[in-house]
Amino acid sequence: MVRAFVLGKLRRSGAILWGVRRKCDKILVRVLLPLYCKTRPQNLDLKRLGTGAGAWIVPVNLLCKNSNCYCVGVGANVSFDIALVEEFGCNVYSFDPTPSSIDYMNRLHYDREHLKFLPIGVWDEDTELRFYAPADPKGCHSVYDLHGTGKYFMAKVRKISSIMKDFGHNRIDLLKLDIEGAWQRVVQNITSENLDISILCVELDSPTSLFRALKLIRTLKGAGFALVHFEKDNYVFVRESLVC
Repeated sequence: MVRAFVLGKLRRSGAILWGVRRKCDKILVRVLLPLYCKTRPQNLDLKRLGTGAGAWIVPVNLLCKNSNCYCVGVGANVSFDIALVEEFGCNVYSFDPTPSSIDYMNRLHYDREHLKFLPIGVWDEDTELRFYAPADPKGCHSVYDLHGTGKYFMAKVRKISSIMKDFGHNRIDLLKLDIEGAWQRVVQNITSENLDISILCVELDSPTSLFRALKLIRTLKGAGFALVHFEKDNYVFVRESLVC
């Protein structure tokens, strides 16, 4: 009992210190990154889709009816996914394995023909992972124990390429990654497999740093993507061939 109590205290103390560091890193990224990076939105019609924390600014002139869009990370706001369907008639595939998101999607009224929800996560291999609970019950689960809660559930995760194969897709018109720190492994997998993606939206959520953010931009530039927009933690990349 005493040992468990002490370990719990140490875990929570460590999580608090890490939380402070993560907030400082996030502030540094938001302040310093604009000094290092320039966007290239030349011929793109950038428009905000969705509401609140679920909104993204994306090049809508690259979207059309029957575009295939993968939106990874639903949380409790699927307004961006729905906007892709309502404004352009896209085929949207939304992914989130967390119980609260599954319950949210089950209760929500939406066009289930064009928006398909799959209760799975995305990773750099096909396996099962622990998803750790946040300190705030309204927060999002993560494959990292960011808040030191020690509480988790197990969920199925798959590679983007495996999901594409299941649906018979050779390319993706838009991929959104809002996956609480797992973005590093997933982006690396996407670039190593050279997947055909036109628009890539990545939320650089914790854990992140200026070094990691710059590394992501360099990695995607080397893979043929241009940074066209960013605000707060949301970064939008487009294939170089589509940016004039």
